Amino acid sequence: MESAQAQQVLAQFARDLARLQARSGNPNGPQLVAASGGGLTTSGISELLKGKRGVFRLPQWDAVRAFVTGCKNHTGRKGFPLEAPLGDLAHWRRLHNELVERLEELEHGPGAAFDGPAPLAPLKRVPPGFTGREADLDALLEVLDPTSDSEHAVVVASVLGMGGMGKTTLGLAAGHLAVRRGLFTGVLFLDLHGYDDSCLDRGQALDTALRALGTAPEEIPPDTDQRAALYCAQLDARTRAGEGVLVLADNASTVDQVHDLIPPDGPHRLLVTSRDDFAPALGARLIDLDVLTPAHAVELLDTALRLTLPKDGRIAADPEGATRIAALCGHLPLALQIAAAQLAADRGLTPDRLADELEVLTERLDLLEDGPRAVRSVLDRSYRRLAPTHAEVFRLLAVNPGPDLSLEAAAAATGIAKPKDVRLRLVALSRASLIRQDPETGRWRMHDLVRAYADELARANPRHSAVGFQRLLVYYSRLVEAAYAHLEPESAVKDRGKYFTGWAHALAAMDAECANLIAAVHAARRAGQHDFVQMIAIPLSPYLHIRRYLEDNLELAEAALASGQAARNRAGEVSAWNNLGRSLRELGRLQEAEQAHREALTGYQAMGYTREAAAVWNNLGIVLRTVGRLDEAEQAHRAALATGDAHGHRTEAGWGNLGLVLEKLGRLKEAEQAQRAALEGCRAARNKWGEASAWHNLGTVLRSAGDLEQAVEAGRRAAALFRELDDRYRLGWACDELADTLLAAGRPPAEVRALREESAVAYRRAGAEEKAAEALAKADTQEQ
Repeated sequence: MESAQAQQVLAQFARDLARLQARSGNPNGPQLVAASGGGLTTSGISELLKGKRGVFRLPQWDAVRAFVTGCKNHTGRKGFPLEAPLGDLAHWRRLHNELVERLEELEHGPGAAFDGPAPLAPLKRVPPGFTGREADLDALLEVLDPTSDSEHAVVVASVLGMGGMGKTTLGLAAGHLAVRRGLFTGVLFLDLHGYDDSCLDRGQALDTALRALGTAPEEIPPDTDQRAALYCAQLDARTRAGEGVLVLADNASTVDQVHDLIPPDGPHRLLVTSRDDFAPALGARLIDLDVLTPAHAVELLDTALRLTLPKDGRIAADPEGATRIAALCGHLPLALQIAAAQLAADRGLTPDRLADELEVLTERLDLLEDGPRAVRSVLDRSYRRLAPTHAEVFRLLAVNPGPDLSLEAAAAATGIAKPKDVRLRLVALSRASLIRQDPETGRWRMHDLVRAYADELARANPRHSAVGFQRLLVYYSRLVEAAYAHLEPESAVKDRGKYFTGWAHALAAMDAECANLIAAVHAARRAGQHDFVQMIAIPLSPYLHIRRYLEDNLELAEAALASGQAARNRAGEVSAWNNLGRSLRELGRLQEAEQAHREALTGYQAMGYTREAAAVWNNLGIVLRTVGRLDEAEQAHRAALATGDAHGHRTEAGWGNLGLVLEKLGRLKEAEQAQRAALEGCRAARNKWGEASAWHNLGTVLRSAGDLEQAVEAGRRAAALFRELDDRYRLGWACDELADTLLAAGRPPAEVRALREESAVAYRRAGAEEKAAEALAKADTQEQ
């Protein structure tokens, strides 16, 4: 490169760099070094612009890139951006490549073979329809950028996700975009076939990489360690030639396949895609790929269909059907592409009809098959790689009918005694991308299509699955009974300490398990497990009442009643009648509620269950009060009190409900006495929920009687207790009533408005939007 012509070419490139420096405001050496973010020195700048002792050498691309970056950052800080293409790294990458080629021609003659590293094969294209991965793409390029001084930058990144998630497509998109941005000169793509029968071992992976880097087959050593050393030497040679390579190791299934592919120090990076999580073993940054958003899933469905049939408008014409398809495919890219293929193959098939066919869980995987593409076969390959103990746990997780599992529920379903052993097996399934753990709750969840696959496996061994389901029902029934002891104000259960420390703990646990418990009731009923239907549905009712899940409460009450009748369990049937009455009353179906309570009352009296009969008298009285039959309501509540007194049962609920009737009858002094009796009983029983209700009811009586200061104090105590108990609906109720009391007492409008707003927030948290609107619509001053 010391020929006159070569020096002229190199000097011209140096003048181009000097022109860039001038257009950047002529930053001096230290300024450029600081702005480059690393990779540049003042002596290096001098060599780029003036050569060394008057002789120019071919500059390394890393030095050129750092110089251009420094100029660009300097102008950015000064507030005047470089005009295109001077600030574009891709432009300078192209000029540098042309410089290298020109110098080779001068040294060896036109058309001479390039004596440096062989060019990499072009990266295969990104499959059409790539969408919804912009954030993941940005995250990948940030961590793999060789020029970045970000704390997030790494040498190795690993994209994790279940089969069909689109990991390969994301890797290809990242490779193309990285080259366009000038981060790398090329991408070395390696399909390691980690989940196929032709899986590459460590030596085969290195052999494939060396051939792709241009190594002649006869020069590849037989020893694997020697291959690894040669691989590093090849990348070092490309570093000296000014190249940066992104090695894309696709479909890796073991650490051994990719460990030797980690590049040596320099501008090269490794991107791994896998269904298995071995990022910690590689020291890699993990990109945990999840399913598409619903909107992006529908977009992919539409794009995939119109790639085959460009004028097809079925997705746009039926957005509801398309949304259902996307949901039933679990927003999984592979499943969506297969669904689109089903639509393309049958032009008379509407999205709505395809969604109807996909609704049948046991047939869903049959539909999601399109020749060589099939969700089931993808999952098969992951499942077959599991250890036998992990495979058994995977199959047993399918017995849970709900959306997720706690560690304790998983232990119950699998019958594994030690929580540590269960956790380790769940972690193994998570690393295989067959389940996911919620980082906030710690609960474990299966993708819907993985669940369908696991369910197929479970059905293949029905006896084993039935045992697991039975164990899970036992666990759920004990859990909900323990919660009932805390959440039912007049529960007769004495042992409250086995699972929960108190009301808040029990309520939080039921919040976490609610969907699972409801699903378990319906699954138990389908399986003919009538005792478990009642053992879960009936004690779950107080929680559903607190959280105002009224329709669910009604469904479970009906299920418990049907199971009680089917099993000829008279006590369970009668208890279900009482729960059904409560549920109907809360939904405003008062005539049916009265009939249900009278059925329960007749049954309990016939069986001699006095405590339960007293509770039903109270529930019947509430219905009668609600429909305005106040004299009958008073009689019902006095019957509850008489039954309780006669048999030594707690009576605070009877006093509280009687007080409400007396207040409506205008007998305020008696109503106050009744509410104070209820308050005293609740305090003695340490029944905070009942105490909160008693304070609230006492406050309304005192307000009606004109004792506004005491009414305000009672209302504040009620609100504080409901707030502590996280009873959202009744907190809204208490704050609303307290605001009315403050208004009657002439308190400042701001104080009244603050409570109206707190009431609305609480009602909204309870899902009672109409009540929230009513609270906000009320007046803040008596003049309004």
